[in-house]
Amino acid sequence: MSETSDVAIDRTEAGAPQPGARAAANDADRMREELQTVIASPDFARAPIMKRLLSFLVGETAAGRGDQLKAYSVAVDGLGRAPDYDARADSYPRVQVGRLRRMLDSYYNLTAPAGGLRLTIPSGRYRVALQPAVSAPEAGVGIALDSMLPERPLAFGWQVAMLLMLVLLVAAALFSFVPMRTSSPSAGQARPILELAGSEMARGSQLGDVVRATLLNGLGRSSVYDLRVLRRSGSRDLQAAPARYRLSTDMIDGASPRLFLRLSRMSPDRLLWSGDISLPPAGEIDAAELDRRLAPAIASIGRVNGLLATHELQENDGREAADYSCLLLYHRYRKDRTDTERDHASTCVENSLKRNPEDAGLQAAAAQLTIERIVTTDVDPRDRAAQLQTARRHAYIATSINPQDPWALAARARVAVIRKACPQAISFAMRASQLQPYDPALLADVGLYLLDCQDIRAESMIRRAIALDDNPEGRFYAPLLLLAIGRDDHVMAREALAQMAPPVVGRHGRFYLISATGYAMIGDYTRARAAWAQLKINRPNIAADPQSYFEQLGYATDLRDKAMAHLHKAGLIAR
Repeated sequence: MSETSDVAIDRTEAGAPQPGARAAANDADRMREELQTVIASPDFARAPIMKRLLSFLVGETAAGRGDQLKAYSVAVDGLGRAPDYDARADSYPRVQVGRLRRMLDSYYNLTAPAGGLRLTIPSGRYRVALQPAVSAPEAGVGIALDSMLPERPLAFGWQVAMLLMLVLLVAAALFSFVPMRTSSPSAGQARPILELAGSEMARGSQLGDVVRATLLNGLGRSSVYDLRVLRRSGSRDLQAAPARYRLSTDMIDGASPRLFLRLSRMSPDRLLWSGDISLPPAGEIDAAELDRRLAPAIASIGRVNGLLATHELQENDGREAADYSCLLLYHRYRKDRTDTERDHASTCVENSLKRNPEDAGLQAAAAQLTIERIVTTDVDPRDRAAQLQTARRHAYIATSINPQDPWALAARARVAVIRKACPQAISFAMRASQLQPYDPALLADVGLYLLDCQDIRAESMIRRAIALDDNPEGRFYAPLLLLAIGRDDHVMAREALAQMAPPVVGRHGRFYLISATGYAMIGDYTRARAAWAQLKINRPNIAADPQSYFEQLGYATDLRDKAMAHLHKAGLIAR
């Protein structure tokens, strides 16, 4: 037990008895629950470094490694410092943990912990502890007020009572005729809060605990919203920001357990989506199988083009996009790839960065959009080096702001691919996929970067992206076709071509070029010529010089050479 009389998870100090495994597990659960509530608060949502640091410290403490935490591991693993960090010459982790202590104190001054136990970091330690909440400030206020009250209550005359009744009647009339605003004017600039309700499902059952942990782990990785767990009592903290969405969960245990999910928009209440998932029996719990069953629902809710993102874009339609809503526009552009959307997203990101340069997501978007200009427009070759340097700077700033942002890491990976720095590209790409394994758009990007660097893990990334997307529309099969071309795999090529469909908007040039190459590879020259004809109509500049376009996309030399050979064999291009 520490000197702060805290209820710690890893109570392994000298002379202290070891608690039972179940008590430690309960403490770990309470700590993780409280963590989700704390990091969903507005102050922590605006401080990604503090959010990451607290999540790391809680994770290590809950795993029983709290007393093993040192300045080096906190700096490198918790704060994203380089592996050559020198703890003896730099007090960065100590300074940041001190800042985190102050943020926690500030948070709990306004917000009572859900179970009466707050998170604290004892002085001189890095481990996190649970400590009974102290309500001294409130008690002090109560004493002061009591001393100011008169010995007998004041007597109100009937005139005052009538006046109060009249005020109440007028107020009621106003509320009945004046429409209520359902979202603040700045709603589109800040991430909404998703409240997870019913997380106590099948409490005490092993399957219920594992399902709950899987949902929390998966949903908490999304950048589309801030996740908050509804308190066990169901009561709300009146001082906390209201949740805009709620995901209700209910589980039926037994021989054939099922999980029921309902996603609703709150105030006004409106059902947006519901799901019914068959679960494995409690005696056959397998982490990989459970993830396979829950991952599509987690992805549908939390991916950047998912249910919440789409609904937020619809609600903010007509408003000037900024900050958070600007990122949603950017991701919609990356799905549709239209020139109009690209220009709109670029302007929006540029303006938002002027107001908020410390947003890792905006910096990552700026990096990707700069590369898009290099790839999709006729940029003077003399300007490409400067453009690439600009993209590299944005990507580096993004990971400096938040080393744990998967989109920032993906931007670093793409820059590294174009620079032909494959070891770096693979490292950044794999780290991004580990941090966000539930967003198909991110996983498809990672798959392409791995493909460009001829990494064998490319196929598994692309196939997971396909499995997680409930409406692929062919866009995630295009990377699979590129993989098939690189491997000369005719079976995989036919699989991809059978699933691919022309995009409704945008991406026509890339689609028809890859399709023509795929059909040429499997010897279907009729369809290859038809796709090439569409390419010449939609993007004649690409048809005139496909080699340069493949180079701009950053594809590996071997893949480019094979693609060009197939196009030549089909008679679509000359040597």
